[in-house]
Amino acid sequence: MIQDAYEKDAPSDALGSFQVDERSGVPIWMQIRKRLVYLITSGKYACDTRLPSVRELSVRLGVNYNTINKVYQDLERDGFIFTKRGRGSFVADVSRVDYSADDGEMEALAMDFVQNALSRGMEPDDIINLVREQIVRLEESR
Repeated sequence: MIQDAYEKDAPSDALGSFQVDERSGVPIWMQIRKRLVYLITSGKYACDTRLPSVRELSVRLGVNYNTINKVYQDLERDGFIFTKRGRGSFVADVSRVDYSADDGEMEALAMDFVQNALSRGMEPDDIINLVREQIVRLEESR
């Protein structure tokens, strides 16, 4: 495939250790959407960056092709990405997108934190206590 000069592929490690949490109360498609919104709005996926294909992402995350397709359609509808027929999906210029109502960034960060803590052997109550301790420290330092 020939790329235009301004098209670049998404960094392969930008998704990091992100994994879908099937035990979460958050639907799988929403977890993925929130993670991609975070990557786009934080600049980890820059404008005009080509996203992994629907098939590539479905294999990487171990989810159904239709789930990723739904995520991409939803992101395109909301102005985060655009599709070029035969070329793929690309990050849109989000400077014009109103994502103030989208809480994906904080939820994606929290999800990453919790997944990392669980993978290191922490129990849910320990994670909650750790966060509470940090909040108390921050409030005391003000």
